[in-house]
Amino acid sequence: MLDDVKLVFAYGTLLRGHSNHERFCSDALTIEPASTAGRLYDLPAGFPAMVSSAFGTVYGEAMAFPDLNATLADLDFLEGYCPDSPGQSLYLRRVQTVTLLDSGAEVPAYCYVWRGLLPVDAVPIASGRWQACKPL
Repeated sequence: MLDDVKLVFAYGTLLRGHSNHERFCSDALTIEPASTAGRLYDLPAGFPAMVSSAFGTVYGEAMAFPDLNATLADLDFLEGYCPDSPGQSLYLRRVQTVTLLDSGAEVPAYCYVWRGLLPVDAVPIASGRWQACKPL
């Protein structure tokens, strides 16, 4: 199944126009508006966290890369994900269904989901769109 996953879903600093896009996503082959199930929170550290939830929608971008494994290794470092020790990770990388908004197609994508309890001062983002909170 993981061989079928070709996309990464971004919802925060990796989005076009945001602080980590150029460094980590400048080689993206495609970038499409997308959404997935979850709830989004603005963290005091200045970046968002998506948590698993069937009762919310998070909006972002689905990206394809020429070397997905190399990109995932870089993103794992950025997101504090330790594949060998997920219990010590800040985020977990998992595959979930995303909807490509232009076509309505539902496809699997790698998503970084917050692991554990959110900070007490995390602010829910009702719109599911972090870029509305942190434009450059």
